[in-house]
Amino acid sequence: MEEIIPHRKYFATQKEGEEVLMITRRHWIVYISPVLLGVVVILSCIILYSQMGRVSLVSENNALAGIAVALVSTFMLFTVLFVYVSWLVNYLNVQIVTNQNLVDIDQLGLFSRKISELSLEDIQDVSATQHGILQSFLHYGDIVVQTAGEKMNFTFEKVKDPYATAKKIMEIKEKYGAEEVRSVSGPDTVVPESGVDSSSAEQENTGGKTAI
Repeated sequence: MEEIIPHRKYFATQKEGEEVLMITRRHWIVYISPVLLGVVVILSCIILYSQMGRVSLVSENNALAGIAVALVSTFMLFTVLFVYVSWLVNYLNVQIVTNQNLVDIDQLGLFSRKISELSLEDIQDVSATQHGILQSFLHYGDIVVQTAGEKMNFTFEKVKDPYATAKKIMEIKEKYGAEEVRSVSGPDTVVPESGVDSSSAEQENTGGKTAI
């Protein structure tokens, strides 16, 4: 039985009665690069700041020393902002599976995002891939959701536990996708079996007699 996440509006197009069953975010590995870069830059700025007093041109000129301190401080501030924005953009990249749709939220920037939706009944297959020792050891990889018809496939990159996530998406699709088809068609709708003509079936039900 799928765990229903406490109800609240997770995305703008979420319908009334649409329950969120799963939320998937990127693996923590995506945060390593910006954090390491930020730490290196900030440490470099601290070292540079500590060495300013040894430079005679700076130590003997108060105005120049003030400008140098302001520049270093501003650079450190922008570095902190860069790390925060990188973390926020990665954190807000999220995939949501509801009892009706699969929703991919791509945070393109601090004030820009793209939301794509795919009905569960349009999901054909979900596959997961891992490349290299690092992805296998840290349990992250990519997920590709193959869609019906001419619709574009959905690709989720650097997702944690990709195989388990792909399996769960298919389980939700098989359960709720069929329910969605029935709700659209109506509970009394009968779908003829393949290769059986509907008119032939009707004549068989009336004993082969044709009404005039």
